[in-house]
Amino acid sequence: MNGPFFPPFASARAVLIGCATYHSRDLDAIPHSARNIRDLGDVITDRTLGGFAAEDVRLVDDPHKAQEVMGPVQAAADQAQDVLLVYYSGHGLLTAAGDLHLSLTESEPGQDWTSLQFSHLAGVVKQSGAKVKIVILDACYSGRAHSDLMSAESRLVTGQLAAFEGVYSLASAPGHRTSKAPKGAVNSAFTGFLLAAAREGVPGEEPVLCLSDLYAEVRRRMRSTGFALPEECGKTGAGAFPFVRNRAFVPPAPKPAPAPAPAPAPKQQPEPKPEPAPEHRPAPRPAPAPRAATRPDGPTFATVLAGGYRMGEVNARLAEVVAAVAHPDRWPEVGPPYFRTERGRKTHGFDFTEVEAHIERHRRPPTTFADALRLALLLQRFAFVRDTWRPRWFLSMRRKRYGMADGEHLVGRATNGAARAVVFTDTHLCVRSSSDLLRVPYSGLAALSLSVSRKEERVVTVTDLAGICEDVVTYTTTLGFGSDRMTVSEGSNHPVLSALRRFLPAMADLRARHPACFDGLLP
Repeated sequence: MNGPFFPPFASARAVLIGCATYHSRDLDAIPHSARNIRDLGDVITDRTLGGFAAEDVRLVDDPHKAQEVMGPVQAAADQAQDVLLVYYSGHGLLTAAGDLHLSLTESEPGQDWTSLQFSHLAGVVKQSGAKVKIVILDACYSGRAHSDLMSAESRLVTGQLAAFEGVYSLASAPGHRTSKAPKGAVNSAFTGFLLAAAREGVPGEEPVLCLSDLYAEVRRRMRSTGFALPEECGKTGAGAFPFVRNRAFVPPAPKPAPAPAPAPAPKQQPEPKPEPAPEHRPAPRPAPAPRAATRPDGPTFATVLAGGYRMGEVNARLAEVVAAVAHPDRWPEVGPPYFRTERGRKTHGFDFTEVEAHIERHRRPPTTFADALRLALLLQRFAFVRDTWRPRWFLSMRRKRYGMADGEHLVGRATNGAARAVVFTDTHLCVRSSSDLLRVPYSGLAALSLSVSRKEERVVTVTDLAGICEDVVTYTTTLGFGSDRMTVSEGSNHPVLSALRRFLPAMADLRARHPACFDGLLP
């Protein structure tokens, strides 16, 4: 896509929750919810639109109990350092006291303990260390009403979140209104308009659309439909966070060059004045210094609009980062992203590629396999396992879980959904499923076979009003090493497959460039 540079979010997590089916006779099925989370996931991970990586987005389908929602949200809140996004689509239930609950598959209206109290989810969001926290609710409150009636107590939501800096909440309707989902539509009304605005863009806006831009466009499009209008709470400034590229942005046409002015008529030269004495001559002015992108004693980087590393932080910490990458023992301290990113729509930052290339030129090449392994994990943005105190029972359980031998140490792990499934010890790559464990020594990575099959099934849901068809994608990854085989089945975000596809080429590249580091590995 042509347009401004829009970097991926450095440390971002998204949890998209959709509750489409219910056991209760009083809660009608909402097939829109399953499609909502998948379509929103496609938008925010589209490289031409959003900045989320596919492995950083978790889909939660039809949660039965509160822990099936709170577990992924808590994990995402702990891992996210820059952006945390939580989206929910389903029925919204109100208690007798007026508190908002999010419905689950096993929820029963009037039995508050069977649903998820929203204040619990809000508390986890507020405690996250992410700089920007986004909560989007497309909640349905139907009870015994028709399946096309939706509402959300957004005033309760905004009241619980607005006092915390960096939090932005967006609800599908005011607390006193209901909203309808069009019959036969692919998505619910609010989410459908939100996705359309993100995909099509907003004419006349900046190259990158912030959350408040999308909110204003959704309200404008919904105003003529008769649906209830959504509400936002962006008092903390998080509404200015750049969320997607603007596909409708048209760069301004270059201004025509001014016509050359006619040459002036030659003037009669005045008689030259006598040159003053040397003691009366003015001192020559020094030539103006050229403007540099960084301080005069540092390198010069190109700038990009609405993205890039923050200039002030690069100027202040570049020497510190360069010194750290020059010593392998300090590599776990600093890794990409090296600095905070620029988020203002009208502000500039230093180009990511140029800054990171400058840093890598100062990195000391690995001389041992331990250094090569840490470098591969660092550049692929895997998580290091810190040497912190752990109880003996925990270490024993971890060794048993990954089949670790005496003297074998855990070095790193994958992130997000594959955090416990893919780990890296100092001698082996370990991949674990619910019942199987595959351990591959690093000296034998070339013999590891990996095959992937993609299966798309059409699921038909029949209600008393219509039949809904949707496509569900499943990825099956088969790993083979010698006589050992393992099969991992995952949804559309496939975190285990993504982790392996990042790690294996990185290690092959390091082995080609630094073969001496791999000599002497145990088979």
